[in-house]
Amino acid sequence: MQNIVIFSNNQTLIKLWSHALISHFDLSTASQASDFNGAAVVVIDSKLIDEDDSLTLLFANKTSRFLVIGQDWPESKQINALVHGAAGYCGECEPAKLLLQAIYSVLKGDVWIQRHLVPQVIGTLVKMKADPLQEKKASDSIESVALLKSLSARERDVANMIREGENNKTIASKLGISERTVKAHLTSTFKKLKVNDRLHLALYIKEYS
Repeated sequence: MQNIVIFSNNQTLIKLWSHALISHFDLSTASQASDFNGAAVVVIDSKLIDEDDSLTLLFANKTSRFLVIGQDWPESKQINALVHGAAGYCGECEPAKLLLQAIYSVLKGDVWIQRHLVPQVIGTLVKMKADPLQEKKASDSIESVALLKSLSARERDVANMIREGENNKTIASKLGISERTVKAHLTSTFKKLKVNDRLHLALYIKEYS
């Protein structure tokens, strides 16, 4: 069983989320950041981030993925969380079935967020990546385009759909392949392009296509 950690001070929410997840995962709770080392997914209460925005720095952790859960959390904060490395956002009042779906999706490497926010997340990443004080080296661009050309036709199809914000299930359906094959294509693409996640893949495709 995958280890899932709930990071919240709200006992009502902890009970609610635990009830939804306990029969599906190895579940534990955390009262501080050091308590969830090694967790596959950390379900983090958005109120903790509102109280201490430095918690967004945790999202860069490569060993755990972070799913933020909150109530009517502003889209601007959802985008900021994704930009800093969170794997998604889910409403705290969503049914248990949807919370499970969100976690399974995150475990597969998908990003769980409203699709219309994906272009805004990519746009923000583009702005963050741009350095007005230093022109991009032509050699870097040439290398990046060359790496992009190293993708197979199918890997390129998958990458283009990632740029549009599609999840693995939808990509598999549209291309007539299995989700496992989609994941294999993504793993190969990440390695070839030297990117770590879907959002940075989308950013790469947008910048060098």
